[in-house]
Amino acid sequence: MRLGGQNSIVDLLEPAQRKAFVALYEESDALKRRTLAAKFLREYPRSFLTAQAHEAAAKAAAAMGDRASAVFHARESLHLYPENPGLLTPLALWRKDAALAGEALRLLDLFTSPAGRVREELRAAALTLAPAPAAVPLRPREPLSAYAGSAVCANCHREVYNAWASTGMANMLRPIAKARVLADFRAAGDGFRAGTAARPFLELRRRNGEWDRYSIDFAIGSKWQQAFATRTPDGDIQVLPFQYNALSRQWLNYWSTVDPPGSERAEPGDFHKFRRVTSYKENCAQCHTSQWRDGRYLEEGVNCEMCHGPSAAHAKGEPALFRFAKATAEESVRVCAQCHAQSAQRTDSAFPTAQRRRPYVEFAPRAFYLDGRFRETTFLVEAFERSACYRKGAATCVSCHDPHPRDAAENTRSLKFNGSDRMCTQCHAAAAFAAQAHTRHAAGSDGARCVSCHMPRIMGALLFQAASHEIDSRPSAESTVRFGQAGSPNACLLCHKDRDTSWLRNQLSSWSRRSR
Repeated sequence: MRLGGQNSIVDLLEPAQRKAFVALYEESDALKRRTLAAKFLREYPRSFLTAQAHEAAAKAAAAMGDRASAVFHARESLHLYPENPGLLTPLALWRKDAALAGEALRLLDLFTSPAGRVREELRAAALTLAPAPAAVPLRPREPLSAYAGSAVCANCHREVYNAWASTGMANMLRPIAKARVLADFRAAGDGFRAGTAARPFLELRRRNGEWDRYSIDFAIGSKWQQAFATRTPDGDIQVLPFQYNALSRQWLNYWSTVDPPGSERAEPGDFHKFRRVTSYKENCAQCHTSQWRDGRYLEEGVNCEMCHGPSAAHAKGEPALFRFAKATAEESVRVCAQCHAQSAQRTDSAFPTAQRRRPYVEFAPRAFYLDGRFRETTFLVEAFERSACYRKGAATCVSCHDPHPRDAAENTRSLKFNGSDRMCTQCHAAAAFAAQAHTRHAAGSDGARCVSCHMPRIMGALLFQAASHEIDSRPSAESTVRFGQAGSPNACLLCHKDRDTSWLRNQLSSWSRRSR
């Protein structure tokens, strides 16, 4: 793996570790490079660049003809960062594995990097073992005249329309007069004051101590968190830095919460400058409004056609353009990925959009745990695509979620089956997997729930932890022993907080022996 383009990440390392990492990647002699990689892994076993060090060791070992060592290090690297066609391809060739080659080809088509000659060389090598995947057509996006609008959908789908209208997606953006306001506008804090006059407003203090008042024209969100925006004289919409969190019942500076240190938009005293970094159109519109075109949208919130495709022809009697019931797992998840894949490069293409992805290694280390799992809910789709449920079982987002449930007010996560184990036992035999012999917990207890072990709450969602969507096959003791609970949170230790990794290893080892 190359160093270029990673300097900002490498600079986050403490000096000794940074020096060791740079020396490893600047070494051209294969034997010396493998030695430096082994030394780096030994001295810094909890580095967030562990996957890259294993990759360097794998390629150095291959150059030396040490195939066994190359395969070992490649597998260790891919365990932490599996979306790496630059390593999957040689591993597929070393093992003559057509399945790995096919996965490498899929990733080469999905990600923007590597590009140019490197991409073509990898693709040509993988094609010697596996056929090229079917290309996703990149058609130009449909004209706005192809869309009917949600009100038209209600003519035939009234019950579904009514359920959708009360969901968080339908209320992603609302004029303040139509919004269900969650916030307490009798509040004040460091640098802001909230209040109501003809309409709600926020006042922000500039760096020089002066106060500016901004009338609130829009509310963004309606469940856990609610942001507010003001329309500027030139017609732009600017998102105010302070948002209201309904769970903690407090205002917080959202930008400073989600951005890395030094974020220019996290300073509320500069909001009056109305910059691109706080513009709704630049940062929010594609996922919070529907049919976004050149600074305008057809509907506020996420409407029917954002998920079901342009339907003007269907409203006139033509067959529906897209049906989830007939879609492949990849096609279905691609619809949700329009907004729920943080790495997606949102481009102008026909529905459902064939979005390319930024390589995950280009994101800040805080997006991941040291064991490679995603830490933030903004990567829900990326996490789910790693699961065996999706890769082998063809499960999709709508296997477990209903985007327009009848009980949307109470069912804020839009779960099917009321969030019960039926989400899992619709595919996995309940008799086998619900039994205490499998769960090792008393029936009806939290520990006996499928999600307690296989979808632990470790994904950051502002002020609460959401369930991981990587859907682990089994909590790993060895990974937690290696990286610690902070770097590799284990589902068992989330509940058994008084226990340590020694207990964890012994407990899971005994479970494995009894399962044989």
